[in-house]
Amino acid sequence: MKVNYLKEWLNELNICIRCAYCFEGCPVYKVLGWEADTARGKTVLSYGLLTGELEPSKYIAEKIYQCTFCRDCVERCSANVSVPEILAAARADLADWGFAYDSHKHMIENVKKSGNIFGDPEARAPKREGEVLVFIGCQFLARPNQTKLYLRILEKLGLKPKVKEEICCGFPFYALGFRKDLEVHKERFLKLFPEEEIITLCPTCMAYLHEGYGKKVKHITQVLVDRVPEVDLGITATYHDPCDLSRVMHITEEPREILKRIGVEVVEMENNRKTSHCCGGGGGILSTDEKLSDRIAARRIEQAKATGADLLVTPCPTCEQVLKKASKGEIQVRNISDLIWKAIKKSQTST
Repeated sequence: MKVNYLKEWLNELNICIRCAYCFEGCPVYKVLGWEADTARGKTVLSYGLLTGELEPSKYIAEKIYQCTFCRDCVERCSANVSVPEILAAARADLADWGFAYDSHKHMIENVKKSGNIFGDPEARAPKREGEVLVFIGCQFLARPNQTKLYLRILEKLGLKPKVKEEICCGFPFYALGFRKDLEVHKERFLKLFPEEEIITLCPTCMAYLHEGYGKKVKHITQVLVDRVPEVDLGITATYHDPCDLSRVMHITEEPREILKRIGVEVVEMENNRKTSHCCGGGGGILSTDEKLSDRIAARRIEQAKATGADLLVTPCPTCEQVLKKASKGEIQVRNISDLIWKAIKKSQTST
């Protein structure tokens, strides 16, 4: 079978020195425990596909797709191998060879038809004129109340958000292997968003707008960090760093500074900042192996419970969703926007 995408990564695949540092933080390996579940194992499989020493199979496709794209392996790699990019290329070849998951095909068709991954024509951006461009993203479009809350927060803190009609950022096309569709989608996206500077709510959208389009992006927490009121909510919480926010965009302190300013004492989990344990919701795994996602999330919830905090806070909608399910009510899981809004209301009543 013809290799179209992995061939670009031959040199990168040869760089891997098989040191196994990538085993240490890999959320999939920690649950499944086999060599093929690690970044090293997956790069070996990818190399075999590239050289023709391995024939593509359902087993190989399963292993290549059992990755959350958390990039912990990249953070620890002594040779700085771009594992997610290699796996994205492997997935693109596997998709061309007929090994794409039906659930992934369905998601891509949803985006083509409705503009969002859920296929929901009612999940539209709440358009408004303003001065700072805000990209909502699919996950927040499916949470209209939370989206409106963020827009109210921006307005209360002196900013006028501009919201336009939008479509998915395109990351699912890239991550799941639909490269031909991706090029068409990117053209559509750039017609809607030719602007260079964008504020994002979703960490994954932020990372892809930066890496896939070269946009100058700011996460909402970067925008709000110097604007939130200094109040004392008197809350103790633990903070979950989303993978794309911490390891891709290197944003770890701004959310913590926001929590500090509004009187939230943060008790850190064992793995935090750039060694944060993945929630289990990334890389398309939610739609292909929900049980694996649940098991990864359960490990993170155990770390959160070990802090003794009653509340787990995160700015990522996917992390919030996955961890809330895994918590089974044993620890509250909230988006950071809820606490920011609570602080704004408290500051207004005290003045």
